[in-house]
Amino acid sequence: MWMRMVSLAVCLGATFAVAATDSGSLRATVSPSSVKPPVPAAEDMRGVSVTAGLAGVGYEPIHPAQMERQVAEWLRQAKPVKVKIPVIPGPPIITAANPDPPEVFLQLRNGATATLMPTTYFSGRGEPLSKFIQHVPDVLTFTEGPHTWYLRSAPLYDWLMDGGWQRQFQRAH
Repeated sequence: MWMRMVSLAVCLGATFAVAATDSGSLRATVSPSSVKPPVPAAEDMRGVSVTAGLAGVGYEPIHPAQMERQVAEWLRQAKPVKVKIPVIPGPPIITAANPDPPEVFLQLRNGATATLMPTTYFSGRGEPLSKFIQHVPDVLTFTEGPHTWYLRSAPLYDWLMDGGWQRQFQRAH
């Protein structure tokens, strides 16, 4: 089994130090942003897939072109936001499983890969670790190469978090 290092801002987002008084009390803050990321249009995509679950299982869309159009539309409608994710003191948290929510991988026509997932972070340490996994409601982390942006999209966030994506995907071959 592979070991996975989970960053404090699981989605590789920028982090800001926050003094901790109680390991479970750290909360992310969200504010509007005028910086709109270069989100891909459907014609800029050549594939969409999802990785989900503790084992990080891969899924492919049942109707790829339809899914590319839907994801592109959600991205087009999303509003950019700034997110400050708190940093918990101590060494990185390491797990032997994938504690992340479902993650969308976009294969772009230019050869790049972009990822999209609900913004997630750890608010503390302890057992069970799941008690300290926090999600920033309606906010997704969009990453392409070394660049990371945050987008507010309730429909896309809900589709990923509530499992709606599972009706449109099948396990990858």
